[in-house]
Amino acid sequence: MSIKNHFLLAAMLSAACLSAQATPVVYSAADNNVSSLAQMVNSTAMAATFDAVAGAISIADFESALPANVTITGGTTTNNSGCGALCGFNTTAGGAFFRSVVGGSVTFSFTSPVDSFGFYVNGLQTDLVPQQTIVYTDGSSVTTTLNMPSAINGGGAFFGFIDFGNQISSVTFNATNDILGFDDLRFGRAANDPNAVPEPATFGLLGLGLLGLWGATKKRKAA
Repeated sequence: MSIKNHFLLAAMLSAACLSAQATPVVYSAADNNVSSLAQMVNSTAMAATFDAVAGAISIADFESALPANVTITGGTTTNNSGCGALCGFNTTAGGAFFRSVVGGSVTFSFTSPVDSFGFYVNGLQTDLVPQQTIVYTDGSSVTTTLNMPSAINGGGAFFGFIDFGNQISSVTFNATNDILGFDDLRFGRAANDPNAVPEPATFGLLGLGLLGLWGATKKRKAA
């Protein structure tokens, strides 16, 4: 095997090891019967956990124009759901606006692919309405579906996920037949990506490739 092929083998083994880690980490928590962010104790704690890992990513709070990297198809931006907290409300401190969706789905599209996504959602009645889902593709032909948390009586939740290193260009939130509000959308590329530092197994595989390269070099010199 040529020196070039040994380098190629080492690179392929390293890439295979990293791609095997491509499983989304889900951050999900809910609170029943809420009418303000202050009552969403479990949700806000989970949002803080997500934020600590994701780092300084973009936030869309619907109080001003959307960040340049995202477009949203579905739902409307409003400061009044028309049926109170049971149908969703604002969660931005000092804000009033949020995105309202009356059944159906909402798609978030990103100009620059992301690997992190999260938001607050409220107005949940999963005892009456089938469970909502998040669907996305990771830059390949594989589609991943994640279940939103259960909450009742106009419950609220934080839901987020990080699929480290992947290239997500769109995420679809399926509200099924419920009237919901969502706010404080987070998206971007996680700052604390564990794939940035190869795992021990990766070092081992890379070492095998380099060992083969050393052997080939030694053999050529002997010849």
